[in-house]
Amino acid sequence: MKNALNTNATDRRGAMLPMLAVVMIILMIVVSLGVDIARMHLTRSELRTANDAAARAAVESIGRSQNETTARNAAIAVAARNSVAGKGLTLRSDQIKVGHATKLSSGRYEFQEGGSYLTSARVVGSRSSTSPDGSVGLLFGPLFGVDEFCSDSAAAATQSQRDIALVLDVSGSMASEGRFEALADALESFLSVLNTTPQSEYVSLSVYETTARKSQVLTSNLTSINDAFDDEAPNGATAIGLGMSEGLNSVLYDSNARPFALKTIVVMTDGNHNTDIDPETIAQQCADKNVSVYTITFKDGADEARMEQVAQIAGGLHVHATSNAELEEAFESIARQLGVMLIE
Repeated sequence: MKNALNTNATDRRGAMLPMLAVVMIILMIVVSLGVDIARMHLTRSELRTANDAAARAAVESIGRSQNETTARNAAIAVAARNSVAGKGLTLRSDQIKVGHATKLSSGRYEFQEGGSYLTSARVVGSRSSTSPDGSVGLLFGPLFGVDEFCSDSAAAATQSQRDIALVLDVSGSMASEGRFEALADALESFLSVLNTTPQSEYVSLSVYETTARKSQVLTSNLTSINDAFDDEAPNGATAIGLGMSEGLNSVLYDSNARPFALKTIVVMTDGNHNTDIDPETIAQQCADKNVSVYTITFKDGADEARMEQVAQIAGGLHVHATSNAELEEAFESIARQLGVMLIE
């Protein structure tokens, strides 16, 4: 009986060995496939990053020179500094298209090659058998008859080399609680951020109360914007629509207005529109002219809902600030967003 038990145990152990071998083989296959799949995902991510950086570099170059060759060279140089599957991405000149972007009714931008004024670039980088760097070799794929992995990616960017009209509230309510001084500080921060960007932004200053006036026409000398605001003081009612109308006139018709620059109005208020033309009416005029409107409301009494609607109509953003620090951050945040945009 003892010998029979030992024989059965030995048989069971012997039967387990083939099963363990099969499981080990399956685990090795899963691990090897996982390594190659991870490599494929990483390659795609690196390729997108490289193309994005190249497109941005081309657009920044366009903003400085309006020269297609210079823009392509900038894209090629930046792509080469971005590693894709272990080596810098090589771009051919024909993989970089230069042109302009058209804003669609959906709010998105569509790249179009060529045009009188260059504002945009599209880069199609790849790692494939026909690309300069070739396809990406797989580590374990050859065991299953797959030697290489191919990937391509496209990125398009447009400059927000912008003509910006600042439209600021100097109505009577701005005299309370240090609001006017907080706005002066926020304005200085906004201009400081613009000074750090590679693009050359032109900025104008319009202010409004019962009426509206242009304090400074479009200029690349941003110091003059601060100087002009120093001459203002709070007084009167709140004619937001009139102020926006002055801003729209500025980005479209000032002598320094640039036809190739994107147009933006930044409107700030601490209250409620209460006289003259509605801001929604001007917002629609801005939308019809492809001028985006960003709105900032300040303190609890401001009409957040209305100013958010104004921004939505004209394809911009609305930010609300309840404190002086938040007002400064709101202006800085918008200034940072007025850089190069990726549109694909």
